[in-house]
Amino acid sequence: MAEGLDKNSWFWIDSQDEFDQLVQQWSASDEIALDTEFHREKTYYPRLALLQVGWAGKVALIDPIKIDLAPLKQLFACPVLVILHAGIQDLEILSRVVGAVPAKIFDTQLAAGFIGYSNPSLALLSERILAVALPKGDRLTDWTKRPLSQSQLRYAASDVSNLIELKHVIEQDLIRMNRLDWALDESRILLERDRSQVPLERAWWKIRECKHLKGDSRKVAQTLAAWREERAARLDIPPRYVIPDLAIAVISQDMPNSVSRLGTLRGVEHRHLANGVDQEIINAVNLGRSLPDEALMLPVTEEGDKNLKVISSLATLWVSQLAQHLRVDPALLATRSDISEYLRGDPRSRLSKGWRNDVLGVALSKMARGELAVAVNQYGELELELRSHNLFVPVSRDFRGEGAPSTELAF
Repeated sequence: MAEGLDKNSWFWIDSQDEFDQLVQQWSASDEIALDTEFHREKTYYPRLALLQVGWAGKVALIDPIKIDLAPLKQLFACPVLVILHAGIQDLEILSRVVGAVPAKIFDTQLAAGFIGYSNPSLALLSERILAVALPKGDRLTDWTKRPLSQSQLRYAASDVSNLIELKHVIEQDLIRMNRLDWALDESRILLERDRSQVPLERAWWKIRECKHLKGDSRKVAQTLAAWREERAARLDIPPRYVIPDLAIAVISQDMPNSVSRLGTLRGVEHRHLANGVDQEIINAVNLGRSLPDEALMLPVTEEGDKNLKVISSLATLWVSQLAQHLRVDPALLATRSDISEYLRGDPRSRLSKGWRNDVLGVALSKMARGELAVAVNQYGELELELRSHNLFVPVSRDFRGEGAPSTELAF
């Protein structure tokens, strides 16, 4: 297996003039590879520490600590194709730092999901598709420290050095399997994804300890979690630094009406309450107490429709079986959430349009209408078939009990 880069295969950029000139070069290219290194452990927003760009056999490692990346906005307005691997977080960071995202992208991780790989790492794809071993890297590297070591630089450069070639090989496989449109659609969906902040009123949905709250406690959880999110964003610190999840749940359940009571609750420490924060928490609790019922935002569940829950379960099993036959990552084909949204008639569901609707949507709609049934074939595999409406009753007439259906056994 071939080894990756040598130390002459990349160059370091910490000059604004050099970077601006490179942007001009990239703007005239058909495609470039791009990756980012970032940290978000101690901040609310991800902090970009390194930008890697590969093109025409070259790799530039750009220092965003010294360089203004605003010129990338000009590049992203050009028709150049930007190749990413698992690019969802890269796009989030670029959107925030640059104020724009590329006009066109190709995500190799997503695309590989359509040729038989399930959520593959870049190292795995490089080894299996290109027979190139990427250098081992320390995933705990502090990318904000300067200078970076040669091993760190080599590892960072390897993330984009072969990405263009990898894209071309995957693309050929997609064409051969008649799935290129599927991969391009998926990259487009990723690009068009809403990267705006989740509404503050939904912040409490992410707190596991709040899922079992009842009554007004849920309203308090909503206002308290929203307050925490807003304060964390303003200070650019992780929400848990403001107050931990456990404290949110305990305060919501207890609903204290005084600062003195607040300080006695589990999960609430003195350091969380300093500088007037204790009164802010009480204000959030009081706001939650007075919140109108219609202002409470509850997570969407299947519990309100038992029929939907049954159909979603059967459909999920069938989709998993279909994914195996198609050699497609099941999560790319459809998640249970996708199926539930589609069956509820949500027009935003990924199954409501495009290739997914062709492959899955029609069948799922017929299942929901009772026109198709899930059956097990002789190989133990699930498949769909037209309903015969000949019911099989597994209990004989004598044991059905009075008032039971009189349908005969069907074999």
